[in-house]
Amino acid sequence: MAEEKQSRIGRIISSIGNGFRRRRTPAPQMPLWTTGIQEPVLVQGITIPALYSVANENLILRTVLTTLQQEIFRRGFYWEKKFHKRCMDCNKEHQHDVEQCFDCDGINLETPDPNELVYPRWLIDQRNSMEQTFMDILREIEYDLNIMDDGFMILIKEYYQDPETKEISFYRVKEIIRGDPIFLRIISDKRGVRGGRYRACPLHRDVVRSYAEEEKNCETCGYVLEDVHYVNTAGSGKTQYYLEGEVIHVSKYNPSKLYGRSPVSSLWRQAMTLTAMDNYMYTAYSKRRMPKGLISVTTDNLESMKSFFKSMDEKLERDPHYIPKIGIESNTGKGGVNWVKFMDTLEEMQYLPARDEMRQRIASFYGVSNVFMMDTGKSGGLNNEGMQILVTNRAVEFGHKVYTEHLFPRLMEQLDVSDWQLTLYPNEEEDEVTRLRRDEMEVNIAQRMVMLGYEPELVQEGNRDVRFIYKKPDPAQQMQQPPPGGGMPPGGGMPPGGGMMPPGGGGMPQPQANPGQLPGRNIPPQLAGVMGGQASAGARSMSDGGPNSSPQNRTSMGSGSPVSSVQQRGSTPSPIEQAARSISESGRYKGA
Repeated sequence: MAEEKQSRIGRIISSIGNGFRRRRTPAPQMPLWTTGIQEPVLVQGITIPALYSVANENLILRTVLTTLQQEIFRRGFYWEKKFHKRCMDCNKEHQHDVEQCFDCDGINLETPDPNELVYPRWLIDQRNSMEQTFMDILREIEYDLNIMDDGFMILIKEYYQDPETKEISFYRVKEIIRGDPIFLRIISDKRGVRGGRYRACPLHRDVVRSYAEEEKNCETCGYVLEDVHYVNTAGSGKTQYYLEGEVIHVSKYNPSKLYGRSPVSSLWRQAMTLTAMDNYMYTAYSKRRMPKGLISVTTDNLESMKSFFKSMDEKLERDPHYIPKIGIESNTGKGGVNWVKFMDTLEEMQYLPARDEMRQRIASFYGVSNVFMMDTGKSGGLNNEGMQILVTNRAVEFGHKVYTEHLFPRLMEQLDVSDWQLTLYPNEEEDEVTRLRRDEMEVNIAQRMVMLGYEPELVQEGNRDVRFIYKKPDPAQQMQQPPPGGGMPPGGGMPPGGGMMPPGGGGMPQPQANPGQLPGRNIPPQLAGVMGGQASAGARSMSDGGPNSSPQNRTSMGSGSPVSSVQQRGSTPSPIEQAARSISESGRYKGA
């Protein structure tokens, strides 16, 4: 469908441009790029393996990355329809059931094809050759995005060649794997456009030719060589080349023409400082630690201290917290004991405040709040748990867009799926009462739409919310079928049973209330107010001495008695009259 749309637009542009000479704006050249394999920018000379090493060894950084990864994919994914009706003439997608297109007034409409999901659903449910599920691959890609800002998804395709024509008839995506950003590289020209350097055969990958060579066909099968967009430099002695559509590359924080910018390289000093602080704590409390200090004793007999040094070493082996005492010879004959301090305490070095400051910097960059790192000691005010959860939910929502707007649509394009889309569930589950109230409001709106003459149809969606689409019924069927509730059909006319129209002449009819019968549940509030106003007006006319106040002037029998009598208390008030009387009496004070 996308190819048909492009060809239709191309035909329009070609028809407009016939008879004209065309000139294009020159594309800007990037002097820092050279045509061929592009290398990512290394900030401060930090290599890519070093970035992964510090992310895996630093406890705080790994906690932040793991928390963000878990929150993004906590609720999984589902398949969703991209549209309800689509016009086949102008490709306009409608989210409701319509009879004709709103843009071109065409009636050639189609619904999503469920057969498109037969193979993609099976493929995603399978494990790849590394025994990984689709969710495991997404978690790996998310980890790469948070470290390198470059995620690669490799689609292993299987091509089917026609033995007679030697042409590739079709292909299928056999499995999905993750590409390692350490070894995967982009091939582009000086402008940053993919390709433009090498050509390779889809069937014989060892046949690779540069653009400078005149040979354009594979010497083995004769197939036309295709442009190479990505290369894997980690092959055992051989470089692997990937064609267009076989690798999907996305960036999260700093997307550009080529690579992203690593967040860990920006947080390198903070991460390395935290690592050094952890090493300092480990050394301070390990066996090979530096002593806190020593005691020097001034003495004239140094020979006696030799045996003391030996015994001191033995005691330090047994007790790391042993404080050594040293004797120093003096010619003045004056003795003394001095304490030489070697190491400050953690409070003196401001260890905890400095550690919290760097932890806050790392967590704030990724949008992970303290409550998600099991730190709830600073709650209250702007640091309350509700605000912290909201901040992290926004970071998770930003992470969702990388997949729902970039990665998944490109994956569906390679799987030839145009009517459906893969979507991640929202991170934060809504309150059950809130969801039920929203569903109740949707049902009430559907009842109002029924009274206006529309037919609602329940839509099945992945988020389990009650949603309706509305369509106008056929006028012939609408005249044959009685309206719900015994009211007047939308075409006009008097309702059966002698029901009265509301004041003003328009709107829905007032159904005839039978004695002892409760009103229908589907009466809108506006109609109930009009009916209540009529009932209260009738009650006021009786109390004012109108014609209905004298029973002898009645032309019909009273309800509840076979014969009208002046001594009777009157007919039993209907539920609407009781409601109107309650409304009129609600403003009176008790005893009035």
